[in-house]
Amino acid sequence: GLIRPSKLKHMNEFQKLNHFAGAWNIGHKGNLWRNVQRQRRRNGRDFELAPNTYIFPEDYKRWQNDREINNFKDMYIMKPTASSCGRGISVIDILSDKKQQVKKRSGYLVSKYISKPHLLRGYKYDMRIYILVTSFEPLKAYFFEKGLVRLATVPYSTAKGTLKKRFIHLTNFSVNKKNVDYKKNVGNGQAPVETDEVEMSSKWSLEELRKEFTKMGINFEEVFRNIKLLCIKTLMAVEPQITTAMRATKYRS
Repeated sequence: GLIRPSKLKHMNEFQKLNHFAGAWNIGHKGNLWRNVQRQRRRNGRDFELAPNTYIFPEDYKRWQNDREINNFKDMYIMKPTASSCGRGISVIDILSDKKQQVKKRSGYLVSKYISKPHLLRGYKYDMRIYILVTSFEPLKAYFFEKGLVRLATVPYSTAKGTLKKRFIHLTNFSVNKKNVDYKKNVGNGQAPVETDEVEMSSKWSLEELRKEFTKMGINFEEVFRNIKLLCIKTLMAVEPQITTAMRATKYRS
């Protein structure tokens, strides 16, 4: 867990932590968005790393104005800023306003929803990429080659009546493991077999994704290079805040 910077000053040299001082600048969704936006203002489109996001309650009016400008055509996803495992997440469309379901809830943010995501065999998915950061001065990060791919357990749709179905829109393991259709991966790292008798698992390795991309005509190496660049820029966006916190506590990596 995170430790308060004031306590770091009293630690001994031989003690080790798994978090940097100021790590909430990347772990807290609201702080992460603020830091990314700060870099975007300084460096332009190179730091367009995420969909437009609004932190409640201070950005509520701006969000409503932007929705009106876009004729309420865009969908959004609402999340708690300091939660995990899919808790408290909901997808928003114009009907959500009509039913007065969206309020100025403190501790929440709203992001433009990518309503047409890339799918694997009709299912929404995400990638869990593991990175070890050993230093911020200078920035040193190591990418673990064997990440995970997590799939939703119901085919993707934005049709009427589907927005509240978490098994469609959320890829979190903690959510989808509760679905009776969740399928464990028992292939020992092998690619899913394309037969009518074998059903697709709900969690893949990156090697399985590579093979699936090849079948789809997608250059996996190019995609993964862009993912690495995205991760590096994200770390760069929070670097000033974390190094400032480290200096304030006399903490060094």
